Amino acid sequence: MKRYLLALLIACPFIGFSQTESEAKKDTTYWKKGGAVSLTANATTLANWSAGGVDSWSGGSFFNYFFDFKKGSTVWKNTIDMGFGFIQESGSDLKKADDRIILTSQYGSKIGESKWYYNAMLDFRTQFAEGYNVDDPDNYISKFMAPGYLLATIGFDYKPTDYFDVSIGPLSGKTTFVMDQRLADLGSFGVEGADRDNNGVIIAGTGQQVRYEFGATVKASFNKEIMKNTTLVSNLLLFSNYMKNPEKIDVNWENALTLKVNDFFSASVFLQTIYDYDIKFYENDINGDPDLSTEEDRWQFKSVVGLGLSYKFGAKRS
Repeated sequence: MKRYLLALLIACPFIGFSQTESEAKKDTTYWKKGGAVSLTANATTLANWSAGGVDSWSGGSFFNYFFDFKKGSTVWKNTIDMGFGFIQESGSDLKKADDRIILTSQYGSKIGESKWYYNAMLDFRTQFAEGYNVDDPDNYISKFMAPGYLLATIGFDYKPTDYFDVSIGPLSGKTTFVMDQRLADLGSFGVEGADRDNNGVIIAGTGQQVRYEFGATVKASFNKEIMKNTTLVSNLLLFSNYMKNPEKIDVNWENALTLKVNDFFSASVFLQTIYDYDIKFYENDINGDPDLSTEEDRWQFKSVVGLGLSYKFGAKRS
């Protein structure tokens, strides 16, 4: 685990603080900018504890920043979302628990006096550090840009309220990047894996690092203070590949519930559910290599609960 990545993530958000409120007022009224940063830390220390257990410590950070433009019938929304969390138990190596880089840009133009917009969207996702399977801690199974995802869509957006909208993209291109040859050779994340010799042994360097898909997307977004000092943000993204098994719909559903204690303390719960037919899971054979006969796709779940320092700056997004 490269610890400098954590230091970088923690340091970067404070760059946003350099823009004071007086500086923000210099922007035209067409722009709205703001964001939030949070730091969490937990430690457990045991001494002569009869129930057993080990010392452990964990922490994390997230940074969210948006810069939106609205003028007349034109709306352009941009978001940077980054998070990194880790855990370490006594006698064990540092392990990551949360790791994400998400960049989104969405442009819309209102259709007449309706609540519909012409819409174009870019969505890019990857991670900072290497990830490991708990059953195989010696070989990484992911890293920066392995995978990386770029989704580009053209379609329509329906905005019945300020806090809820649905985007429909009948023309969508999805690109999957696996910019690590070892993982590409294994066919990770849906790219075409390496050729094999007559004995079934992988021919190194022959795996494809990029995969292209063309299909349709549906994205539903909800962002509202559901009760005093409690905000729910939910984003559901669905994708169907026209060219291969269009009936199989990939799912990515992210939910974040934030409870503001005061100006500097907050509690949060992050839940994510993924089902991607191109991401396969395997059991290992007796040599520790993936047994392709056990290949299957599975539901993936992640939850992150945090309590710590938080700070919001700039404007609030509608």
